[in-house]
Amino acid sequence: MLFSQNYWKMPKNQMNLRFIKPFKLTSIFVFLFTSILSAQVVIDGIAGIVGNNIVLNSDIEQQLLQYQAQGLEIDSALRVQVLEDLLFQKLMLHQALLDSVVVTENEVLNEVDSRIDNFIAQLGGEDQLESYFDKKIYEIKEEMFEPIESSLLIQRVRYGITSSVTITPSEIRSFFGTFSSDSLPIVNEEVEVAQILKLPPASSAAVSETKKKLEKLKSRIAKGESFGTLAILYSEDPGSSRNGGLYTSIKRGMFVKEFEAVMFSLEVGEVSDVFKTEYGYHIMVLEERREDEVDVRHLLMSPKISPLDLNNAKDLLQDVRDSILNGDLLFTKAALRYSDDKSTKFNGGKLINPSTGDTKFELAQLEQGINVAIENLNVNEITDPLFVKMDDGKEAYRMFVLLNRKQQHQVNLVDDYKRIRDLALESKKDKSIEEWISKSLEQTYVSVHKSYQSDMFQYNWLKK
Repeated sequence: MLFSQNYWKMPKNQMNLRFIKPFKLTSIFVFLFTSILSAQVVIDGIAGIVGNNIVLNSDIEQQLLQYQAQGLEIDSALRVQVLEDLLFQKLMLHQALLDSVVVTENEVLNEVDSRIDNFIAQLGGEDQLESYFDKKIYEIKEEMFEPIESSLLIQRVRYGITSSVTITPSEIRSFFGTFSSDSLPIVNEEVEVAQILKLPPASSAAVSETKKKLEKLKSRIAKGESFGTLAILYSEDPGSSRNGGLYTSIKRGMFVKEFEAVMFSLEVGEVSDVFKTEYGYHIMVLEERREDEVDVRHLLMSPKISPLDLNNAKDLLQDVRDSILNGDLLFTKAALRYSDDKSTKFNGGKLINPSTGDTKFELAQLEQGINVAIENLNVNEITDPLFVKMDDGKEAYRMFVLLNRKQQHQVNLVDDYKRIRDLALESKKDKSIEEWISKSLEQTYVSVHKSYQSDMFQYNWLKK
């Protein structure tokens, strides 16, 4: 839905507006989710063929199961919509083959890691993710590879079709004018927020103590103790400690570069020296190497942050806040200079909404701690330094400034021009996709099971 219900409050009687994209590319991720969650649904039969690409009945059933889990009623219309989505994806993959469109292994692996991070954030941790799917992280990644590769190819083909599409101001106004005033949705209250996050650095004494502990453990391993047992007892990596620090079938691109640099430099059975990553300090042993993948065990320890270190971070942020309020320092400059959040420090500390890619949030979309902190702020007002315990267990202080607040309003060209422009552009791109589909179907072999009738589809898949 172009006007997503996550961001637009729309009365039910307005749901018949033409805000539906002809095909939902995100449906491939629904398939991805369900294919990992359960074994392949055993329903024999081919629902359709596009070029050399096959749509199985089981593909349709898997997506319908996910829709059913979301509370949607499964009917014949939804079944046809799912099939048509899948046929469209196969048509795109067929075009990718014809045009020699490729994606690299690293591109796929990076996207896999991003999806895994999203799943972990939604489910609360790596343990919860593994428990939910009843699979190890590396197994989930392996099963994600092929559907992610397909989705990237589809995105690349779609970009090739729509990249030259542009929109003019007059077209934007015309698009907006197609909607009657009483049918325009309501935009909920939105805010823009920036932050400065300060992670207290560990003292040199704490770092030295951590390294000494790892060196002692390495000595114990050299004397015959089990690396796996020591990892269970001492490792602080929640993703591997219970398995004796073991990660299997690891390929390049799946871990941070410092970790991989050591991992691929070891001989089988060799224990590494102590080394550092963004997560802390490690030792590692190479268990097995198979062509381009390895099995390793590692043991992670992080230097302990003292209450004094934490209080120093708070005092630093308080001094920064005072300098900003006194006019001696801009918040944007302070974020660049002092913030430890790499994702925001280079853009003035602005938080980015992961759902939209821009800086606007509804209050309900913000992390609860941020929501509470800024809920009653005036524009340009800055909070005091606030304690936060992050998802990885690290403790820090952060402060926020409210950059902008827009009250709930009916969508209009003055306040929402960018959003309307983007929607108008997407609508025009959708039309170019529709034209491409119609033209491609004339030149591509397509076969759909006889149980489907031509009047069921939006496009002429049956070529009648």
